[in-house]
Amino acid sequence: MFKILIFEESLSYYLDTYLSSYEVDLAWTEEDILSLTYEKHYDLYIIHFNALQTIQSLRDAEDTTPVIYIDEYYSLEHMKLAFLHGDDYLIKPLYMDDLSVRIDYYYRKIYNHKNNIIIYKNFYYHLSTRQLFKGTERIKLSPNELKLLELLLTHRNQPVNKTYIAETLESHSDGSLRVYISKLNKLGFTIDYDRSISSYILTD
Repeated sequence: MFKILIFEESLSYYLDTYLSSYEVDLAWTEEDILSLTYEKHYDLYIIHFNALQTIQSLRDAEDTTPVIYIDEYYSLEHMKLAFLHGDDYLIKPLYMDDLSVRIDYYYRKIYNHKNNIIIYKNFYYHLSTRQLFKGTERIKLSPNELKLLELLLTHRNQPVNKTYIAETLESHSDGSLRVYISKLNKLGFTIDYDRSISSYILTD
């Protein structure tokens, strides 16, 4: 699962919504950053600019994990330093839609590099071509159905919030989303809805 380390207190309020599809750890101090990165490998860091020196020390230790820096205000000098030791730079106030797009970019970049085919029961989903096969038979789905399926497959056994799904699909209504889910379930996928967190879950 895609693992994110966050050192930005304001993002703690979004763990059950925008960030619910990822495995997220929160660091409350710069010492926490060092301890957590020593214990676990992360796929992405979202770090307050104040921890620049800590990230630099990780870079010196050959940690190449992508870094998104969060800053309190715009500063050209800060931005130069951020891109020198990281990969992206955002200023407050944060817009979660913008951050979600960036997280999804790094997620897809890493996941597609590591895996080309996802196997689910007797289904084979090809990430590079977005084609679904059941055994050797190709299953035709609409573009939105394929996007939804890919999202659920790459977050298997994890809740995917409806808000995040809405950002992924080009256009849809709650009714059309239910139709997509119903079709996938009829094909043989097991997708449940958890009303308490407004999320869909693809289970094995």
